[in-house]
Amino acid sequence: MDQALLNLVLALATNEIAHNLAEATNVRNKVKRLHAYINKKPVDKIPLNIDTRQKAYGISVIMFVIFVGILYGIFSMLNLAGNDALWVVVVALVIAYFVSAVMLDKYHVEIEHVTRPFMKKK
Repeated sequence: MDQALLNLVLALATNEIAHNLAEATNVRNKVKRLHAYINKKPVDKIPLNIDTRQKAYGISVIMFVIFVGILYGIFSMLNLAGNDALWVVVVALVIAYFVSAVMLDKYHVEIEHVTRPFMKKK
């Protein structure tokens, strides 16, 4: 099996954990800011002003290349064999799934608190 390809797959699968965590965290932070705006409370300054699609995609691509590159280097040094590499991929994807599930469940709870006051009562 091609070791470079295995290392790339390991890097991509592991990067998915960080990506899911970052995206879900950003979504939840936006809900917190929205809740503060609605309640006329002070709102923390946004750390990065990403106000265009170009900036959003640019940052996403740059972070992807950086993290995958670093992870590829790490996995190249570890030089995991076929089955070991596949098990790391499986574990990374399962962790990525649960990170998404838990973080987005928290988002659903938080957005419900924001939207509930605007729901019409039957």
